[in-house]
Amino acid sequence: MAKQSAYLARIQRAQAYRDEEVRRSTRTFQMDLVTLALGRMGWRESKFREFDRVLAEVADEYSREIIDDSKTDSELWYSKDVMDRELKQYTGSFFTPYEKRYAKE
Repeated sequence: MAKQSAYLARIQRAQAYRDEEVRRSTRTFQMDLVTLALGRMGWRESKFREFDRVLAEVADEYSREIIDDSKTDSELWYSKDVMDRELKQYTGSFFTPYEKRYAKE
């Protein structure tokens, strides 16, 4: 197998960096929108502090769950099901299944 050129490797690293920046910016923008919506619903600093704490807990819990699940299931069926069950518990008839929420249009 031929060795990858330094130029191609540099281009790939630059693209990976740009991709990560897009993901980071998208997450930040989405959280800004969530913050604005909750603010319009009356949330203020104390509720946002609580939200930040709980969000960190949920992110840590589901990240660990997905990492563990990925060791034996590349499709993450269990993790998707656990997340869907919890989301449905909170959203009722507003719920949309994982496959539809993440569908590529």
